[in-house]
Amino acid sequence: MWKLAKPLALVFTLSIAALAVAQEGNVLYQGNVNLPRDVKFGDQTVARGSYQIALTEAEGDTWFVLSKSGQEVSRDLAIEWPANELPTEGMQSEILVGGEYFRVRVRQGSSVYFIHYLIAG
Repeated sequence: MWKLAKPLALVFTLSIAALAVAQEGNVLYQGNVNLPRDVKFGDQTVARGSYQIALTEAEGDTWFVLSKSGQEVSRDLAIEWPANELPTEGMQSEILVGGEYFRVRVRQGSSVYFIHYLIAG
């Protein structure tokens, strides 16, 4: 059992370090978004309200990071689309037709990045 303790501790430490690097990354866009309703994000619910949102690039992936009072609330991969196919200026957010999803879109250079949150309840 003790022989496994050191390798497991090393893996745990490296995992924490990788998460810290992924959280920092290169910030491409930063702004505020108001969630008009509670949304589901994975298996957690994020309460309606005002949040900071950042589009970041870390370890070759582009992420949307939602935070409140400096604390990360959620993180998910951004979907990238060519800007000429999805015209967007700056950041836009909207409840989609049918009221099931809340979408955030951010234009960055020749691409538009977006994320969908499932509206809770």
